[in-house]
Amino acid sequence: MHESIRKLWKRNFPAMTEVQAHARLKQVVFAIRNETGEVVGVSTCYKAYISQLENHLFAFRCFIDPAFRIPGLTSTLLVKTRDFLEQTTEQEVDEKERCIGMITLVENDRIMKFRNEAIWPASRMAYIGNSPKGYHIRVYYFKKALI
Repeated sequence: MHESIRKLWKRNFPAMTEVQAHARLKQVVFAIRNETGEVVGVSTCYKAYISQLENHLFAFRCFIDPAFRIPGLTSTLLVKTRDFLEQTTEQEVDEKERCIGMITLVENDRIMKFRNEAIWPASRMAYIGNSPKGYHIRVYYFKKALI
């Protein structure tokens, strides 16, 4: 499956280096395959300490090949990733290192314009401001999160 993911990224992100692709492969949570088995979408997460929130959160990214984008697919991938990570995180022993939720940077202009609800209905990710580049920042706290 790793080779199919690399092909997806190579087709759509030609500037991504092999070093970057190798590092990101370790962050893959879910992959979407088409009817021939080729990977056409992927979600990735990595643990990040967000100093403004004074906690660890999973930094979420997803990409779906433009030829396979259908309404609701990104939300489905986000929710499945969220639920999986929330369940996995509940079993972490170290409270100081435990992620309390997910954070994402919305770089897609179309999503920022048309998905402008303060809280997205499907994923429950809440808008918390803009990055220095003007991208939307959204966060979801896991049900048992403590701050």
